[in-house]
Amino acid sequence: MATNTEILTAVESLFASSSWTSNNIKAYPANYQGKLDGEEWIRVNVLPFSSNLTYNDTHITGQIVCNIFVPSGQGMKRAYEIGDMLKVLLDRKSISGYLQTTNSFITNIGIDAKNSGLYSVDFTVNFKSI
Repeated sequence: MATNTEILTAVESLFASSSWTSNNIKAYPANYQGKLDGEEWIRVNVLPFSSNLTYNDTHITGQIVCNIFVPSGQGMKRAYEIGDMLKVLLDRKSISGYLQTTNSFITNIGIDAKNSGLYSVDFTVNFKSI
């Protein structure tokens, strides 16, 4: 059974791979406190849930939520293009032998509270440890 740390490492390593870095979109972990460069970027959240709903079920379930930030006032196209890139990386995939993802979905969040020049969209995919 995979641990929470192994799942986090597996997901974060995807965003350090050429499969993601070739898109030239910076990806930051959820608790990043440094300067955020650029007009577009994503924040990666790995949210494991306890799955002890049934006796002896040792699988970890959860969600990967990528907050997509793009310039506000320019429509949804760029946010959805980045969502499509994330879909290729994360949707219905087996990741590092630790987890299996399901179908993804997008939620429009709106103008960023800290920077009104940015608009935010969430890309979410559920996972189960394998």
